[in-house]
Amino acid sequence: MAEATAYVTGLARKRGLDQEVCAEALLSLLLIVQVVENSVLRSAKEEALARIRDQDDWPALALALQLECAIRTEDQDFFGIGIATWTTNTVERYLES
Repeated sequence: MAEATAYVTGLARKRGLDQEVCAEALLSLLLIVQVVENSVLRSAKEEALARIRDQDDWPALALALQLECAIRTEDQDFFGIGIATWTTNTVERYLES
């Protein structure tokens, strides 16, 4: 969440969106998002580290492995690691169909 908070302002500016509205939207998401501590992910940590190129991203992959779910990301380090990924484009196409 810290990464998303730091990233949202620059992304809003880049896409010509109201930075304050985007920051508020992220804060509202924090009310419904459940943060999972790394200690909960220990059982999948080794497998995640073996698959992911960016070692800092292991918690997201470990959670996806434990939940057996896809990852929504634009980060190419997640592509080709044996877990389905959704980009913004693929989510938009899915929702439009």
